[in-house]
Amino acid sequence: MKLSCALATPSYRGDVDRCRLLCASIDRFVSGQAMHYLLVEDRDVPLFRDLEGPKRRILPESQLLPPWLKSWPDPSSLGRRRVWTGMRALARGLPPLRGWHAQQLRKFAVAKSASEDIILFADSDMLFVRPFDVAGLERDGAVRLYRKPDAITADMARHRPWCENAAALLGLGTASWPGPDYINNMVSWRREHVLGLLAHVERLSGRDWVSAIARDRQFSEYLLYGYYVERVLGLETAGHWPDARELCKVYWFPEDVTGFDLLKSFEEVLEPWQVAIGVQSFIGQPLDQVRALFEKQASA
Repeated sequence: MKLSCALATPSYRGDVDRCRLLCASIDRFVSGQAMHYLLVEDRDVPLFRDLEGPKRRILPESQLLPPWLKSWPDPSSLGRRRVWTGMRALARGLPPLRGWHAQQLRKFAVAKSASEDIILFADSDMLFVRPFDVAGLERDGAVRLYRKPDAITADMARHRPWCENAAALLGLGTASWPGPDYINNMVSWRREHVLGLLAHVERLSGRDWVSAIARDRQFSEYLLYGYYVERVLGLETAGHWPDARELCKVYWFPEDVTGFDLLKSFEEVLEPWQVAIGVQSFIGQPLDQVRALFEKQASA
């Protein structure tokens, strides 16, 4: 039986214009999806409301995360940023969380609200620039999982605590090096295994899954899922096939966009298998340039 697929995009008010461009690119280039979920903070819902449609739905944070974890203006930034905390969160041992922590928790939580078999994550600072049928994620009933072998080494200071945390949460002892990397754009999960992962974490920790995962801020949603389906379930048993190719060409750092202004087409930088472009919102590349290239691509 063919598996159903939903796209999911965590976003926030600072990325609303980028998210609008992502939605336009999905409407132009993506086919086969049953639904596209926008995962946003409740106060941001009005800013995203015009993006809803027959195959796009907003899931406010209040439908995803527990009521004891709420966002507040961060006094250390004079209210320019938000912090996720509260008396009941602190009582559970959770440190104040940042927006990227909340977005990771929403990705886990969407599995409890969605009904589709596959969840494909598309961040709001990426856009599709070539035709993409989500049916290509499935092979003989197995679902693509981004997995780059031996990509994480012991000297990677940022990744190491994420791996150690994932191993501890899942009762796997310690992480080993080198290890596979599961972090990328356009990562696809099986919803049933997300639910199984959260239940597994709750059984081992004796806590609700949000408290168990977020009490240490050094966590990675993609590593946690990857460790679970590979080391707890086994990839074949879990119905995943590994793929080290990056489906989205990503500009991660300011130095990566050198020469971006000279691009006449995205085709100049895409590999044959790549269908999307990601330009991180914090590196300062003007959105108008990205939009102009997309409009050229979409009209071709």
